[in-house]
Amino acid sequence: MNDYKDTVRDGIKTVPHVQEIMKIFPNAPTDNFIGQSSYDKNIGIWNTVVYFGGRYQFGYQVDVIVDYKHNRISKVAGIPQFYLWEVATLTPLNSDGVIEATYNKSNDIPFIGEKQWNKIVAAKGDFSVVGIHLITNSPIPGFDDYVHGWRKDRVQVEP
Repeated sequence: MNDYKDTVRDGIKTVPHVQEIMKIFPNAPTDNFIGQSSYDKNIGIWNTVVYFGGRYQFGYQVDVIVDYKHNRISKVAGIPQFYLWEVATLTPLNSDGVIEATYNKSNDIPFIGEKQWNKIVAAKGDFSVVGIHLITNSPIPGFDDYVHGWRKDRVQVEP
């Protein structure tokens, strides 16, 4: 497990855009992790997921070449993908804490291109520069429990 954590720590420093994301969302619950590609054991899928504003889930993914022998990300092998989902409602499904989310389709911006992301970064996290107007004063009831449900089984890696 320490090897995995060391590899993720390396990725936090070296994978493009991760530091930008962490600066834009400094106090938001954030997970950085590597998923396994289904087609090549040396290619991993870097993921950064941020929960913020009491209603949003921001995701970043990019294929990476993982050097498991040296616990590092040796190369980015794909095109960065940025996602933003706005939670509309949350419904508890069972007593185990599983919560189902429905997403706001009228304001759904599932994919943000790298050019748009660069504009957001230049504007210090202001999504409105690309036409995305975030609701920042109306959290969805139960959002913290929803976030906990997603994060509870993920390996937490501090930078």
